[in-house]
Amino acid sequence: MTDDARIVDTGGCQIESFVKHQRRHYENEIWFLPGCTPVGQVELTLGGIRTDSAVEGTSSATIAQAKTLLRTLRTNDFGLALTLGATRINPIAPVQQAGWSPYLNVIGSLSMLDDNVIIHANLGGLRDRVLSRTRQTWGLGTEISLNPRLYGIIEAYGQEADRPSRQIGLRFWVVPSRFQLDGTLGSQSGEPRSRTWTSVGIRALF
Repeated sequence: MTDDARIVDTGGCQIESFVKHQRRHYENEIWFLPGCTPVGQVELTLGGIRTDSAVEGTSSATIAQAKTLLRTLRTNDFGLALTLGATRINPIAPVQQAGWSPYLNVIGSLSMLDDNVIIHANLGGLRDRVLSRTRQTWGLGTEISLNPRLYGIIEAYGQEADRPSRQIGLRFWVVPSRFQLDGTLGSQSGEPRSRTWTSVGIRALF
């Protein structure tokens, strides 16, 4: 959930997808996010989310995003990136209004110990058109190399008016630099009870 200051190589594409399952009440999310860098240093993503909830029913959202590098991340150095995008909540009832909610995210990544530890920090804002308010967003994450193919991840992230979320997980390159599997365990404190979840995802580059 915390973005990094890296993009797909020029002329390349990737598909990121994961399934997230809430453990204490029935809710499943499916994310599908294909992206390409056709020319230059701008990665374009167009995808969506589908949520099936026992309480709120089925809903979906569309995501459109452009991401560019401001400073390339190099070993034992730092990189900067910027994303501009918008999400559109597709209404589940005729009386609900749909609208694009634009967002901005500034991303910094820091490489340490010859790329064995990489820290990512995000800071941005989302203009919620449905609620007519602007929310600050943030994220902080760490990638730790356990061996050349296996990475541990630790993340915390959130947005204004919501309690922070936290998750830990693993990423494994099945085919180095081509096909990756990942899984997480996460939680968000709240009332009357906390939320916990698991997720399983893939990342394919071509």
